[in-house]
Amino acid sequence: MMQYAILVVTLAVGVSAQFFPQQELSFAIQPPPVQQPLGVQHFAQQSYAHRAVVANAEREAQLPAQLLNPFYKNQRIAGALAKESWFTPGENLVVDREAEKIPRQRIYSVLKNAGLVNRRRR
Repeated sequence: MMQYAILVVTLAVGVSAQFFPQQELSFAIQPPPVQQPLGVQHFAQQSYAHRAVVANAEREAQLPAQLLNPFYKNQRIAGALAKESWFTPGENLVVDREAEKIPRQRIYSVLKNAGLVNRRRR
């Protein structure tokens, strides 16, 4: 009787061991996901992309690799950041920003008069 129990246990372990190589690795030991930079096309395809966001993505796409932060190339992080920017109840899409209508010279003048900008360069 003991021999049959040992035989059954041996067969069960042997059969289940065949399937170990086909199983996925646990999350802790998986290799990092393939990192693909988000290009201008990614932002241009979105219907909600603001023109300033598209222009900024174009400028960032022209930067050399050493100036880009690899943190944002991770697809999981990019997805989490995109999820954080979803609209919540009460928020609307901004198409025409009032702040963009203020001339830059006016902003400079206000900052200069407040003493936050040097009046003369030395």
